[in-house]
Amino acid sequence: MNQLLNTLIVVLIISSITSCKGQTINEDGDVWDGIFQIASVGDQKAKAEFNFPEKNGLLMLPDLIPIPLNITELIQKGDSVYFTVGFRSGPAFCAGVFVNDSIKGTIRKEGLDDSDFWLARSSSKPINFVEKPAADAPYEITTFSGNEKEKAVAERLNTLVAKYDLEPYVFTKKIQIQEGVIPHSHPVLTLGVDDDTETKLLATFLHEQMHWYSMTKEPEFMNVGEVLLKKYPKMPSELPEGAGSEQSTFLHLGICYLEFHTLSQVIGKEKAMEHLQWMTTQYYRWVYRTLIEDMDEFETLFEENGLHFK
Repeated sequence: MNQLLNTLIVVLIISSITSCKGQTINEDGDVWDGIFQIASVGDQKAKAEFNFPEKNGLLMLPDLIPIPLNITELIQKGDSVYFTVGFRSGPAFCAGVFVNDSIKGTIRKEGLDDSDFWLARSSSKPINFVEKPAADAPYEITTFSGNEKEKAVAERLNTLVAKYDLEPYVFTKKIQIQEGVIPHSHPVLTLGVDDDTETKLLATFLHEQMHWYSMTKEPEFMNVGEVLLKKYPKMPSELPEGAGSEQSTFLHLGICYLEFHTLSQVIGKEKAMEHLQWMTTQYYRWVYRTLIEDMDEFETLFEENGLHFK
């Protein structure tokens, strides 16, 4: 089974679950938190919003896909709910049933096994799209445990943001430094302590910022995604060639390209390309090799879709 499609399907499942309920729905949309199961990935946290008057909503899988997904054609019939979630691989059709202030449902997509999910009404905050922080807003750089390695990286990062004009590429200013973790973008942009040069630390910082940037340009990234899926129908999933799953490898084609693009603007294209070459020996190797081999096509694609920084 195609892992990318399987992941997308699961996302759709969660969406369907959240929408079913026979009780009164708030006009601004209800918020639901829950879990959905993906055989190849495991249980994933999910948050959904359903606006029945408008027949639409949003679905968020924060640990898997850092971009809210659109829910359309939302229909409620008694305690049952039906809706469609649009993914790069095509629409998925979801159905759920409300049971004691929670939703249990199934998502169906051609070529994939049915998946189960559940959601419960929540008082958590609604799903928000990323808003770029003000230029004069201060950075909030913290350490997880306060040890010397974390403090040293925090100091180096403070030096970098003072040395370079990174403002155009910054979409969150809350940064955590934590030893022993893989750098990640959400829910808080977190850096490790292993980047031992200025270029490596800068590249990792920009890479994670590009995950946040992608959330501000969903339509544009959807257009790019359609092109990339056709060009690269088969992608590696296992590390170090892939990014841990086929869906993550696909996502990182765009993120790693923007890492290179922004790094080029900060330190120059020649040095950025040297870093790209080095990354082909580290992780996401297939992604970085592909970028080098097809760089002209990536540059044209992202420029045409308005995703370049000027």
